[in-house]
Amino acid sequence: MAKSTAAATPLIVALGSYQALKQTKVIDQVIKLSKSSAPNILDVHNQYLEFDSAAFADRECIVKQCNPNDWHKFKAWADVIIYRTDQDDVPSHEELINAIHNGTVLCAVPRILHLLGEDIVPSDTAIIEGHDQTKIDNLVNANKRVIAIEELAAFVIVGENAMTIGGEGGSTCHVYTQDESGESITGPLPTTWNEPIPIEEILQFPMPATASHLDALEEHVDTDFVIADDVLPMAAFDDECTDNAEEVFPKIVACGRTETLQMQPIVDKVVKLSGADLPKVLYVGTASFDRTDRYNVCTKKFREIGCEIQRLDVSELDTVPTMDEMKEVVTEWAEVIMCSGGNTLHALLRWKDV
Repeated sequence: MAKSTAAATPLIVALGSYQALKQTKVIDQVIKLSKSSAPNILDVHNQYLEFDSAAFADRECIVKQCNPNDWHKFKAWADVIIYRTDQDDVPSHEELINAIHNGTVLCAVPRILHLLGEDIVPSDTAIIEGHDQTKIDNLVNANKRVIAIEELAAFVIVGENAMTIGGEGGSTCHVYTQDESGESITGPLPTTWNEPIPIEEILQFPMPATASHLDALEEHVDTDFVIADDVLPMAAFDDECTDNAEEVFPKIVACGRTETLQMQPIVDKVVKLSGADLPKVLYVGTASFDRTDRYNVCTKKFREIGCEIQRLDVSELDTVPTMDEMKEVVTEWAEVIMCSGGNTLHALLRWKDV
């Protein structure tokens, strides 16, 4: 498969162990990243590390093997490089970095990635295989943010975005970091994502939401929230509706769960109600704290049919647009406003604040 001469987005599959390459979901993701149904696989290894390449051969992939000193001879041929070595250096590592930036998919354990330098793994982040708690504690105490990959899982990096591929037995990845008080906190990453999300957002995953009102939500349980009463007059429900093109009535599609928006009949109904073939969709994810994984799920079908989509993120103060910008995108640009599920009370309080 021909490679582009332009710098490509780095595509890396960080493995909890080489046994992860026997997991169907991991193999599927490697092949998907290669953009070929049967990519050329270059297995770079030394004699001390056993690996069964049959899983890739079964997918009609061509697999070549070589030692770490010779891998660069095949770099133009390979769509995927599986780099397996117990050495403490990576021969021709600059050429390996160039291959990654030229569109070649790299599969390796995290130790190999760190040997490639900050171009692949940021200096304030550590990606490790397994759960060596002493090692994790030392890294966190050194102000490192840690992503630990369990044995049969993988952490897939696509440029500045990433996702977890789970393995048998519930294998996943865990994030370890410090909160504002310096306490170590951790949390497992979901394995249900179908699209990568920003790595910076992943590293914040264990952090609790910090909006001040979240500590006292019970105070607002009985609050009568009135929204846009000065913009849209209350409908006279006791009046008979007439077919008058000049009258505007609310058009609302209430979904029982987020995944409902991936059902084609629901998508078709939303599009029809918008009055446009490809409506402009404004996504407001305040209730789910503007998480990108929820955005991906909610908007997937609309992106697939070619709708233009904008996000209105107001959960954090530093992402809130100006009032004029919000007014323009809500009242003039958007043909569909999509609100995520989640903590609706939090969303209502944030909307009142902004």
